[in-house]
Amino acid sequence: MKALPTRLLPPALGLALACLGTVAATLPARAQSPVAIGAPLTGEVVLNRDIEVRIGPSEDARIVMTLKQGKGLNALGTPRGTFWTEVAIGGQPIGYVPADSLDPALMVTGRPAVGDEGPRPAKPAPNQPADTVPPHRSAAVVPRAAWDKAAQTPAEGYVVAAGPISATEILANRKRRSFTLRKGDVVALIGAANGEATLALPAGTRALAPVQALVGVVAPYPLPGMPPVEPGMLYGIKLGEYVSYAEGLRAWREFTAGPGTAYRDLPPMVWPVFRKGRLLYEVGVAPFTRLQVDAACGTLAQRALDCTVIELDTF
Repeated sequence: MKALPTRLLPPALGLALACLGTVAATLPARAQSPVAIGAPLTGEVVLNRDIEVRIGPSEDARIVMTLKQGKGLNALGTPRGTFWTEVAIGGQPIGYVPADSLDPALMVTGRPAVGDEGPRPAKPAPNQPADTVPPHRSAAVVPRAAWDKAAQTPAEGYVVAAGPISATEILANRKRRSFTLRKGDVVALIGAANGEATLALPAGTRALAPVQALVGVVAPYPLPGMPPVEPGMLYGIKLGEYVSYAEGLRAWREFTAGPGTAYRDLPPMVWPVFRKGRLLYEVGVAPFTRLQVDAACGTLAQRALDCTVIELDTF
């Protein structure tokens, strides 16, 4: 089946807060930076290519150092009438770089969670039976410990149980054992067909379970090296949708090798979605708070790009 039309960000957008839009399978040539369209940058930025830093705002000025693509800097301003931006490292000015070599830095940040408790799952509906699976979203973030346990098993994405699920474990001697996936259990996905998912369990065995109450896992929280997010509803921004995990993973690698370089050390944000009997894979970045996702969409709008925001389940 032919892949859905998708498009990744142009490399020149770098780690922009406008990180994401609807996708094309390959990255196009570098587009104009915000400076080139009349929006000079200040604050946290990242280099979208290797660049020579000059002592003054001119091509003729002496070169003081060379920096690699993906280097984080602080933009101090662009002198009027020039296309050169003064930059600093650690608060110390180091010189000038071409304005179109800089993109806004995208980092997933947030105020520390109150009591370090993390995002709060939605409350169940009043009088809802304990064994009933509530309506759920198509993507989720999960606690770090649950992710780390599941990620020990290689798979084509990971899923979390949105409620108790009756499953069948396939043992080494071909016997089968019934068990229950508990709400919040994170497991590795091998594949899905005819409404049934094949899962890889940490014990090294496989299991079968209905897909109806399984939700694709975007990422754990907190992300490594980043502060925990505040309690409350969380959001993600979808880059695109693919018909296989391999295609989604390739798109993620292209993104983190170019505009999303700050995410290259994080687990791939490629998650499964079950839609009308089909298994698809979405690619994106998460988690964001409401204010963060609004800022990202505002930057996207300035570049005439779509912003696909998704709500995330939390467990």
